[in-house]
Parts: sequence; structure tokens; C-alpha cells
Amino acid sequence: MPLSEFEKRELERIGQGLEQDDPRLAVLLDHDAFAISRRTSFRRALILFAVGVCILLLGLVVHAPALGIAGFTVMNGAGYWALKDLHWTPRKPAPNATRVEGTTSE
Repeated sequence: MPLSEFEKRELERIGQGLEQDDPRLAVLLDHDAFAISRRTSFRRALILFAVGVCILLLGLVVHAPALGIAGFTVMNGAGYWALKDLHWTPRKPAPNATRVEGTTSE
């Protein structure tokens, strides 16, 4: 449902008042300052995963089980962070492919 002219004017007036009262908040609300792309988030998670592998290997070389456990924990956290925002879509079969159940080749 579209807004009426009166509602549009009122929203504009409220927005101007907000900009005058608190300009920093208005800038934050104007665009999403904290948003990062999925690609950037995925890259950061992969780097953190590599750091976790290095910590794990360092724990193995130095014979420090706590360091190895910490590296493993970092790896798991980074793996979760990397995969949590991915959206997996199932593959669609080719349009000319037919699927027959229970057939055997002779």
C-alpha cells in the first residue's frame, strides 16, 4: 500500500529532524555501515581457518595439547563462519534427461 502525500511529508520532516539532532546516527541509518559482502566474509573465514591450522600444527610440533585444541577450535569456528551464510541450491536435471527407477542394463 503506497503512502499518502501527508505521510510522505511527515516522514521527510521526521528525517530532517533526525539529521539535525544526531547527524552520526542519521549517517548510520542512511546506509548499512556494518554490512560486508558474503565474499569478504568467506575470505576472512578462510584466512582464519588457515591460522587455525597453523596453530594446530604448532601445537603438534611443540607437544602442547592445549595449543592444538585451541587451533582445532579456531578451525571449527572459522569453518562455521565460512559456511553459515552460503545458500546451497540443488542442481536441476537437464531438461532432456529422463530418470527411470529400477532398470538394469544387460
